Amino acid sequence: MFHSVEAIVLQLIPHKEHNAIVKLFTRESGLVSCWINSIRSKSSGIRSSGLQPLTIIHAVIDQRDNKQLSALKEMQISFFPSGISNNIEKSAIAIFMAELLSHSIKEPETDTSLYDFLREAIVLLNDTNDKCANFHIVFMLNLSHQLGLLPKNSFTTQTPYLNLEEGNYQAKASSHAPFLFPDESECVSKLSALPMESFANAEISSRLRKNILHGLLKYFEIHTGMAPLKSHLVLEEVF
Repeated sequence: MFHSVEAIVLQLIPHKEHNAIVKLFTRESGLVSCWINSIRSKSSGIRSSGLQPLTIIHAVIDQRDNKQLSALKEMQISFFPSGISNNIEKSAIAIFMAELLSHSIKEPETDTSLYDFLREAIVLLNDTNDKCANFHIVFMLNLSHQLGLLPKNSFTTQTPYLNLEEGNYQAKASSHAPFLFPDESECVSKLSALPMESFANAEISSRLRKNILHGLLKYFEIHTGMAPLKSHLVLEEVF
């Protein structure tokens, strides 16, 4: 059955010489992996240049119950993030965002609220002229809210340690679970209430940013079951 959907490109995986698998997050069906035949063929209407991370496309997908992979039959670019691809800092963030989403979103279920959030975040990153050093931190916290993963309580002087395994702020540092120190926990608690469009208001030192990033990655690994990422290493070099 053919479906016409809007989708966000998360990952393009070449297969042998001419084929590929593209991982998409669609508004109607959630996460979908599609087979592409002859992506390098001159006669093909599908080009790898149009399937860069966080590109938004209109896709015609052939989904059949008896096949493990759907097939991407046609595509048109709906929004190409040229403001991201032409900027080294934004490109590093985009690659990180795409890898994070590829690993943390696992269910092929409809989630229009999550899709709309991601679409708005991509456009915001593309269009902004503000410094983006903390964009990925605010994005991770907003994403955790969308996924229902935010800690159950807030930072206080009585509960200054964020237990990453339990997902709450506690009075003492855990002896058996990863945690964030008080300055890191306080920053995470404050930024958790910051909407994406206010990301430039986040004030984080380089040291604190790195520590919080590592903590949030561990948090996502614990609560989504995702494997450790690699793209954050580039972010640490850029910012």
